Amino acid sequence: MHLMSQQITEAFVQQFADNFRHLAQQMTSRFETRVSIEPNIVGMSKSVNRLGQRTAQRRTQRHADTPINDQPHSTRFVDLFDWDDGDMIDDQDKIRMLVDPTSDYVKAMVAALNRAKDDVIIASMGGSSRSTTGNVILPVAQKIAVGGTGLTKAKIIQARKIFRRNEADNHNGEELFITYTAAAAADILADATLTSADYMAGKFLQEGDVEGKWMGFTWIPSERTPYDGATRRLYAWAKSGVTLGKGADITTKVGEDPGKGFNVRIYAKQSIGAVRTEEEKVVEIAVTEAA
Repeated sequence: MHLMSQQITEAFVQQFADNFRHLAQQMTSRFETRVSIEPNIVGMSKSVNRLGQRTAQRRTQRHADTPINDQPHSTRFVDLFDWDDGDMIDDQDKIRMLVDPTSDYVKAMVAALNRAKDDVIIASMGGSSRSTTGNVILPVAQKIAVGGTGLTKAKIIQARKIFRRNEADNHNGEELFITYTAAAAADILADATLTSADYMAGKFLQEGDVEGKWMGFTWIPSERTPYDGATRRLYAWAKSGVTLGKGADITTKVGEDPGKGFNVRIYAKQSIGAVRTEEEKVVEIAVTEAA
């Protein structure tokens, strides 16, 4: 016999409460609005078509033929994968708890799918991108070595330099973002070369955080970037350099299951994928981070 969520007995009441408190967790996607979106994909993948840089030539003859120069084309593919979550609420459990947990379960499932979105986007930044000629890795020129240090001013400046060198910054209308962890924030707050400026010192001391826009980046907090126990990989990127594809965004269903005593089933799903569309618009920053 199904006993609803296998952990529901923890909620059986002795002193009664009228709601649930979600444990500390990330509830929303922090990356979805910071990348390009390819919506309504039909099938399991979709191409992202890219136009390369052209070169004009000097005209040296009168009445010369009109030039025909091939436009460089290339393609990346967004591959979709399905994600879901589900649970069942037993009517007798609702009576024992004196509260209907359905809406809170839905909220928790949506939060899980939002975190999955971030994981997919993060993986695409440092992973291989599928093209018509094979998989493309993030080149060494787009990576900043760990160098035995955490997140330093020098590494931030180096990342900014790479975007400028690639013509992939605000001078070309790009929005730049960078991730940071709690440890990276501590590195920055302890760096006198960053906090000595009056404005930065006031901002950091008042808020105790580095979130916001400074040094040309909008700073995005995330503890979900790759970590091997000693080295953390942070990412800086231009919004147009990464694409999130959606076959179907998050959908939820709640309904009675006649095969399970008409208990309520809750289900949530999405079909998504992500791809790094331009290597020049993503920078990987390796930093030391204690476990």
